[in-house]
Amino acid sequence: MRLRVDLIPRPPYGESAVVMIDVLRATTSITILLERGAREVWVTPRVSTARQAAREGDLLLGEREGIPPEGFHYGTSPVELEKLDVAGRRVIYTSDNLPIALNRVDRNRVYLAGFRNAAALLEKLIADDVESVAVVCAGFRGAEALDDALAAGFVARGLRLRLGGNLRLGDAARLAASLLDAYANPVDGLWTSASGRFLNRLGYGDDLAAASLIDVSRTLPVLDRVRRIEGTPLYRFVASA
Repeated sequence: MRLRVDLIPRPPYGESAVVMIDVLRATTSITILLERGAREVWVTPRVSTARQAAREGDLLLGEREGIPPEGFHYGTSPVELEKLDVAGRRVIYTSDNLPIALNRVDRNRVYLAGFRNAAALLEKLIADDVESVAVVCAGFRGAEALDDALAAGFVARGLRLRLGGNLRLGDAARLAASLLDAYANPVDGLWTSASGRFLNRLGYGDDLAAASLIDVSRTLPVLDRVRRIEGTPLYRFVASA
């Protein structure tokens, strides 16, 4: 297996599978929603598109600069979403970083991952005998993000432990894996990151702890379909079989 890590999206992507990471908070939150029984999560970059896509009975979730837009049911806080009854619900979701990053990925086989579902991701990639993988960090405000890089490094290290010499790592993958030596506990890195400091200032410090939990979920979101409303994409994620 060949492993590529991009600390921000750098298309094109010709790999067999792409793993998107936005650990604070989108990929963590979407994993929780599907784990708790949401039927599907549609991700879009525009608030207006999210409102247009929502039907009666749908949950409208989102954030701009960490705060839910006007008229949305809830924000994107993992801690808050863990308390919701979303079983069978259709969710429309928008956030600042992940949807923009998704728009730069050639839509092939795309998974969403973080610390919470890393083992489920690794098992899926190995079971499917994937030849090449790109782990793509969404970043924060258009720049590299320490929290995403740490999660990417966790994936890289996990694959190296499982595959040994059968894994070929690019330099950025080696760099991301080496970050774990500086943070024995991932939550320490999340607190240090610009994303983590920003969320803590807004009063969402508990989200960092929720996002740093390792292998507590067997749910792996996978891109199932893409549609457009007036040219703006919506990405449908469901739980991988």
